[in-house]
Amino acid sequence: MINICFGLHDGSGKYSKFVGTSMASIFETTNLAVTIHILHDATLTDDNRENFTKLAEKYNQSVEFYDVEKLCPEEIAFLREKLPDRIHSRFSIGAFYRLLIKKILKTGKIIYLDADIIVNLDISELWQQDLGNFPVAAVPEMVATQKFLITDKFLLNKGIVEVNDYFCSGVIVFNLDKLDEKFFYVGTQFLIDNPACESPDQDILNAFFSKNYLKLAQKFDSFVIIDRRLKLPVTEKIYHYAGQTFGLDRDNPYDKLFLENFARTSWLNVETLFNLGEEIRNANDDNSIRAQWLMKVCREHRRAFFVEPKNIKVIKSLFQIHDDEPIVEISDQNSFKELIAKMQEWRGKRMVFILFDKYDAVMEILMRHGFRENHHFLNGLMFMTRAQNGYTYTAPERNFVRAL
Repeated sequence: MINICFGLHDGSGKYSKFVGTSMASIFETTNLAVTIHILHDATLTDDNRENFTKLAEKYNQSVEFYDVEKLCPEEIAFLREKLPDRIHSRFSIGAFYRLLIKKILKTGKIIYLDADIIVNLDISELWQQDLGNFPVAAVPEMVATQKFLITDKFLLNKGIVEVNDYFCSGVIVFNLDKLDEKFFYVGTQFLIDNPACESPDQDILNAFFSKNYLKLAQKFDSFVIIDRRLKLPVTEKIYHYAGQTFGLDRDNPYDKLFLENFARTSWLNVETLFNLGEEIRNANDDNSIRAQWLMKVCREHRRAFFVEPKNIKVIKSLFQIHDDEPIVEISDQNSFKELIAKMQEWRGKRMVFILFDKYDAVMEILMRHGFRENHHFLNGLMFMTRAQNGYTYTAPERNFVRAL
């Protein structure tokens, strides 16, 4: 029997369907017996519980439910008292439920998965990994993201964890016999003492196990955002759709993989279709408002552009840039200094179109120098299709996620 666990806090009522989609991908790719263990709270509705049960029965598999608030009332009260801000952040209190896995499930081995996981290999491959005396097994983030996403992390900056040891917590195999129940309290206290930690549960796990865990192969936690960037084909991997990297692109194999598994669940229903239609209408209205706003901006300001040299030719054509409309080229760090100097000169006279795939980083720099988005500068990618020059503006995908 393969045991797999999910944590579930579903305040919006829309999180359960992602857990269900991940479950469907597991059931679809293995013939072995699987039991899904769902650590939930009072936010699990009767309808969603029934959908989980029907999905497991459809594949002759099993699902069991554990009310964390009833089974661990002292621990939940401790969290709410000590970390009120962290449990209402983008991670939610459900991110901490994996830290209670020992107390709830007691002994043996269990695979823990985040909800944004699609299993596209036989999960028995992961289950059969020999943990030996290691308490956990996981994929180092440098491996999972193929060296792309390791950034400015608290644990790394403080020297608490080595960069090559820092691991992702979205796919973890726990050796429950090697865990101490007190780990929850000790781990939570670590977060209290180190509020600068960016990823609460992941940083706790790394602080305690980064020097003592089984390092797994990249295929067991492969980040979709990176595989897409590298234009890798879909293959037998466990795919991590971190950052809600799924959409409705017919030609995108990663979108197709997600949707194929979503379609196997009871959550693909009339309500979902109506929601999707409403989001498409809202997106069309947003485009109309954006076009009206752009007309107003261009009437009140002259334009300027911040563009990579390789893209200048195509940008000139797309935006019909005039000779008297300046272009600041993005070549190195000095480009930002040049842009800031020019914008100080142009203040109130020109609107700068930022045409760069790292728009958020540019926005932060400009805002630190007193410039305001949509007043002094704007995201030029909003006015381009995804196919134009290889840029990717992902608003349609975000609309899709809201519809689900």
